Amino acid sequence: MSPISPLSGRPVWQQAIIGATVLVCILLFIVALPYQVHPAPVHVQILAINDFHGQVSEGQNLDGEPAGSAPVLASYLEAALADEGQSATFIALPGDVVGASPPESGLLLDEPTMLFFNAFAEDCEGGPYTMIATFGNHEFDKGTAELMRKIEGGNGTTNITHLVDPYPGSNMTFVSSNVVWKTNDTPLVDPYVILDAGGVRIAFIGADTIKTPSIQKAANIEGVVFKDEAGSINRYVPEIQQEGVHAIVVLLHEGGEQEAYDGQTRNGGNVTGRVTEIVAALDPDVDVVLSAHTHEFTNAYLENAGKNPVLVTQAYSYSRAFADVDLYIDPVSGEIVDKSAEIVRAYADRPPGTSPDPEASAFLAADEQVVGPMIDRPVTTASADITGEQTGAGESALGNLVADAQRAAMGAEIAFVTTGSLRADIAKGNVTWGDLYAVQPFSSSVLSMTLTGAEVEDALERQWEAPLPPHNLAVSGLIYTYDATKPAGERVVAVLVNGTPLDPAANYTAAMVDFLAGGGDGYTVFTNGTDLAYGPVDVDALVSYMGTLPAPVEAPEQTRIAKTT
Repeated sequence: MSPISPLSGRPVWQQAIIGATVLVCILLFIVALPYQVHPAPVHVQILAINDFHGQVSEGQNLDGEPAGSAPVLASYLEAALADEGQSATFIALPGDVVGASPPESGLLLDEPTMLFFNAFAEDCEGGPYTMIATFGNHEFDKGTAELMRKIEGGNGTTNITHLVDPYPGSNMTFVSSNVVWKTNDTPLVDPYVILDAGGVRIAFIGADTIKTPSIQKAANIEGVVFKDEAGSINRYVPEIQQEGVHAIVVLLHEGGEQEAYDGQTRNGGNVTGRVTEIVAALDPDVDVVLSAHTHEFTNAYLENAGKNPVLVTQAYSYSRAFADVDLYIDPVSGEIVDKSAEIVRAYADRPPGTSPDPEASAFLAADEQVVGPMIDRPVTTASADITGEQTGAGESALGNLVADAQRAAMGAEIAFVTTGSLRADIAKGNVTWGDLYAVQPFSSSVLSMTLTGAEVEDALERQWEAPLPPHNLAVSGLIYTYDATKPAGERVVAVLVNGTPLDPAANYTAAMVDFLAGGGDGYTVFTNGTDLAYGPVDVDALVSYMGTLPAPVEAPEQTRIAKTT
């Protein structure tokens, strides 16, 4: 009989074989450890469309070629979505999805834009696709209540024709970390969202430019506070990390610019603008910043606070382009191990833009049928293009024309227009009501006020004083000369009001829109104005004025601003 082990109850020889087998298995496991196959990174695609501004219709150009519109952009997005290999795709919109929109969207309170993105993400092959958005400054153009209605749905107190009735709301998930209610310091929407991306998880955090209060009507953002972008984003990173998520993407409605190029992200490249300051202050775990607001090209790697490279993109504006972002996420660590992007221009005169998306085309046709009777109404004709292109002194024919219209509407001696309010040029030929609405799509009220001559000069000087206003001034009723070599605050060397030298002690009536009168774009001197009198909305003032001019209307001469050195 074989000896029996007192511990196992098995024969000793069996126990020895089992022990040896276990030992061999352990040794084999140890030897094999370095050769274990690590799971392949998960490919995630993000299509980022910044500063869409309700541009569902055609009429935009990029690099001298027709570009954009809902049908053309959709055709390019569909081509990008057809690429194989990605485990998940997201559509990201880093602010100004709506606002300052052409009449095809703006006249219907930008519901057409929201419906377009709803339908695209839902009906596109492979959909539905998850859409994430954040607020831009223009999301607040109609106030916070209207903004929340656009997001949540319902007709509210609106009196427009609804393309879908009742209006269903947006399918976008809005996130914003730095826009909070003044009463309780809580965000208007969730600060971030964590989403599944084919077996890995990714976080999206939103933030709007802290400059919004200076470029938005005070009444539209009453009760809302805009906090520091980087500080607000960083506040929520630890919460995200506690969820085991380390792939972090920021939707930032602030930007910069760099020299444009084709192809995938390159190392190097000089990026300028506020986006560089914000990225440099971001948490070391932030990987990607989808930027916006400046309507420029950006595709670069910038360092965050941990000196780690952050992929930063921005793809122009007005539906003319998008950023096609590729991320590779380690399924074990959850970290992004590779990231790059390409800025894709949506030209209308080359494939796939020459085959506009049929569903988006049908949608746009239905939209135009609703707004057509108003926007197609003829006003006059133009003898040549009247554009916002500025001279070296900062003057434009379009700015002069709009300033003249507002001065005429109020019977004022002078007028001021911030050039940021001019959103479209007037093309040669027939000019319709819709063409003029597109120039000034804000429906701001024109008013007049009394300013002293000293305050008029202060307003002109403000154009070069720190912090620099985002836009300069177009003028009517006055001519001025400035010396660019002199210190800021001392550059205006001569001002004539209707041919007479400006008297600092005298009073002058000045016309402008209510946004500028409230100190918009940093021109706070206008808040000193007295004797305010309100007139028509900006588009009506322009329509009325254009109708009084002999047809075909000629572009105003550009002789009001002179630069001397």
